[in-house]
Amino acid sequence: MANGTRFNPDKLTAASWFYPLGTRVKVTTNSLNREERAITVTITDRGPAWRFVRRKRIIDLTHAAFKELADPDIGLVAVKVQRQD
Repeated sequence: MANGTRFNPDKLTAASWFYPLGTRVKVTTNSLNREERAITVTITDRGPAWRFVRRKRIIDLTHAAFKELADPDIGLVAVKVQRQD
């Protein structure tokens, strides 16, 4: 990963071009139909791929982090991302 560590899909981490490496961010589901859920992750890598960024995708969560927010079979969910200080 961009921070020099080996990728581990079981850790609560994420990739983003919009936050410095090491930043902790709170990711909250943004759905009117479902219960709101939130998780705090650490930015450890750069991503998602630019073709997805152009489609307004700003963060890419590990499998473990995504499972905390939604059913992994869904694939994508709308979220709100807030920097944690």
